[in-house]
Amino acid sequence: MKNSQRFSFLRSILVFGLLVSAAIADVFSPKQLETLKMVREIALQYPNSKGETFENTAMAICLTETSAGVFKVGDIGKDPNIFNASLGIMQVRLETAKFLAQKLEWKELLEMSDVKLVNKLLGDDRFNATVAVRFIVWLNEYTEHNYFRTVSRYNGGNYNRPYYYRVMKNMDLIKREAKLD
Repeated sequence: MKNSQRFSFLRSILVFGLLVSAAIADVFSPKQLETLKMVREIALQYPNSKGETFENTAMAICLTETSAGVFKVGDIGKDPNIFNASLGIMQVRLETAKFLAQKLEWKELLEMSDVKLVNKLLGDDRFNATVAVRFIVWLNEYTEHNYFRTVSRYNGGNYNRPYYYRVMKNMDLIKREAKLD
């Protein structure tokens, strides 16, 4: 067996072992459960025009984006500029928050400097989740209540099937494993 094949085989065994050990351990830490509960609570406050709320979607996006708050800065490897990164528990970009503030005429956000907004998105989980949930609701209205496109567009794509399926898989995981009541 060549070294590259041996390395691939050993890496596969290691990955399999990590997956098995994760399955045996508790699925969510207390901190992750606390984060998911908070996201759910915020999502219940913002229905769309049909009265629908997106608590399960928001929690699944939070799990997909940051493992429910474990990783709070994304995309930083692509561009070391924090102003271009995805931030906080819901991976909200500065550009997205500013866009949403304009669309919703959200005065609090409109009045913030970029530095203050970045710090708030990173440091205030409730604020971050509120911006994200309101963006999900806005996307749902914008896509004329097309759920697939709502979820896909959250991650920047109009028809992002891989992202959509990861979110749906995480939604199922939350329903099965998270004891949120």
